Amino acid sequence: MTLILILILFILTCLFGLAFILTGAVLKACLYLLLLWPLGLFLWILGLVCCCTLILIPVGILLFKAGFHIMVPGV
Repeated sequence: MTLILILILFILTCLFGLAFILTGAVLKACLYLLLLWPLGLFLWILGLVCCCTLILIPVGILLFKAGFHIMVPGV
């Protein structure tokens, strides 16, 4: 009887742990797609606009790099 109860509690613990991991992954994906991707694209577009002028080319290159690092995390 005690062994069955321990097994049931172990299975419940594993299921709740899996649910928390999946929830965290979904929230991270939503954060990435809804916030970081548009911000990175905005920085790329702003970098393109800055690269069209001769004086702001270094700023444009920095904005391209910042947008790339935001859209591709871990690089």
